[in-house]
Amino acid sequence: MIRLVKNSAVVFTLAMLIALIFPFLATFTSKLVIPLLAVIMTLSLAEVDFRNFNVRTSLLNLGLNYGFLSGIILLLSFLLVKDEMLKLGFVVMAAAPPAIAIVPFSKLLKGDVTESILSSGFAYILSLLFTPAVIILFTGKKVDVMAIVEALVLLIIIPLLVSRFLRFRESDALRSAINLGFGVVVYSIVGVNAHVFFEVDKITEVIFVGFARTFLIGTLTFLVFLRFSRRFALTKTLFASYKNLGFTAGVSILLFGEKAAIPAAVCAIFEVLFFSYLSVIEKLSQIKYF
Repeated sequence: MIRLVKNSAVVFTLAMLIALIFPFLATFTSKLVIPLLAVIMTLSLAEVDFRNFNVRTSLLNLGLNYGFLSGIILLLSFLLVKDEMLKLGFVVMAAAPPAIAIVPFSKLLKGDVTESILSSGFAYILSLLFTPAVIILFTGKKVDVMAIVEALVLLIIIPLLVSRFLRFRESDALRSAINLGFGVVVYSIVGVNAHVFFEVDKITEVIFVGFARTFLIGTLTFLVFLRFSRRFALTKTLFASYKNLGFTAGVSILLFGEKAAIPAAVCAIFEVLFFSYLSVIEKLSQIKYF
């Protein structure tokens, strides 16, 4: 059991499957998502040394998320998605900042956590301008930036400050705690949207775009940057594959209604599966012939 909890890919995949089969508890556990993410972020940052921060690589992360990934999402959705409401959901996704999960995922995959947290901080500050601008440009709707400010303070600034007073050694117990916390987050996000997947025939284009923007683009990014180092490639892949889908769903519903949140729900599944996939290809990349 202890070995099972230490395996991030297994925990997240099981949480997703349980959410699809037994989603009814997600209504209650969803209230725990923000505090759990704050705790996970704090634990992930406790041993991070910020003296080795590289500005150039952080700017590259911003370009991968806001330029490359956002551009792919917009291009594929405008080319392939016919339903206007679903298309609007993808526009909000393209405008959204990077996923908060990038930081703990960097820790679990042995990527560059220092680079991830500082890049995320810069991205959320930039998103105060970028996110409303993209949504207004493509939809004509205004968005309240206070949701971004709240995420910046609760999920980046406060955990960063608190983590400076904590000292945890890397251990199985720490990894298990992060995995279990994130398991509840995964269950909650997938569970509250489980109904979407009983109408697969109506969202074929959304499924294809979700798969392409996560698996195809993520794999390509990993292979391109692998020539530098696995650690470098993993961090770049996370920024090129993950968007803040909780924010995406919330803003989509607020501006356009529940149907516009379907792309966020579908992509949440792919992002969970992609972590498991990334765990596998990270191990394969250590083999000489990869």
